[in-house]
Amino acid sequence: MKSLRFMLIGLGLSVGLAGCKDSAPHPGQAIWEGTCQVCHGTGLAGAPMMGNEKAWASRLARGKDSMYGHAINGWGDMPARGGNAELTDEQVKLAVDYMVSKVE
Repeated sequence: MKSLRFMLIGLGLSVGLAGCKDSAPHPGQAIWEGTCQVCHGTGLAGAPMMGNEKAWASRLARGKDSMYGHAINGWGDMPARGGNAELTDEQVKLAVDYMVSKVE
């Protein structure tokens, strides 16, 4: 009887928590805040602003590989790695993924 009660409690917790959002920040958020926010948070130099679906539409249409390449190597007024040479390719990709997650 005791094990049935624990099983029902566990089931109730599982069902109750299923609708909860993951409270952990996106792994690219800190990178965005430390490097990308300067331009993508303000629109500086024509950078598409975070969450602006219209500004991101043409970029999304080209695909993530294109966005990764532009972010890593630079594109137009955007310097390579957002001007932060210390960022690895993977960190840049995480920042791109974070920005894209706000418009998808």
